[in-house]
Amino acid sequence: MKRFLLFALLLVLSTGCATRKVSTTSRTAIEQLLLSTVVDKALEKFDMPMLKDSKVFVDCTLLKGTDVEYVQVALRARTARQGAILVTEANDADYIMEVASGGLAMEFKDRIWGLPSLPVPQAPIPLPEIAMFKTIHQTAIMKLLIFVHQKGRFVASDQYFARSDRDESIVMWHRFQRTDDIRTGWERADASLTAKTAEDVAENKNGSKDKAP
Repeated sequence: MKRFLLFALLLVLSTGCATRKVSTTSRTAIEQLLLSTVVDKALEKFDMPMLKDSKVFVDCTLLKGTDVEYVQVALRARTARQGAILVTEANDADYIMEVASGGLAMEFKDRIWGLPSLPVPQAPIPLPEIAMFKTIHQTAIMKLLIFVHQKGRFVASDQYFARSDRDESIVMWHRFQRTDDIRTGWERADASLTAKTAEDVAENKNGSKDKAP
């Protein structure tokens, strides 16, 4: 046993050791970004053309759970982009849209091939983890129910499922990433903003030319 512990210590010293500080807030940034990303992916499927040019009241009183504020704003924005006119009073609406969450949460799974962190009797800290190979997989899952009615009469009802993944593999001190929906999402968002900025610049230039004497 002593030889094994000595070998483990020598292996740690030879390969190096690194510690990542997970979070100084109640939830990590990765968790929050995965949850908001899965909301975006679910609402990309939302399509109700009958709402175009109609007054819609989005009722989120039954929407409970984590990050519901983001869900509310994202849904209102998606509805407005489809041509609906958002109103703040149900009595002013042509359609009422009720929203409920069937699930919005995280799943975490990791596997390790090697020596896990072990407590040492009468020692203030345990032996560090020695991973020959390790995988970490984080998944956000969402189910959203949207029900649209017109003065109590059924118009439409759909359920929207989505998942967002982020995983990484660690071989000794080398880190590999196969799936990262967070990075994919922000790269797409940055590309969209860049394209809009380019369009605005082009429109401003054209407008300046039109006004020139």
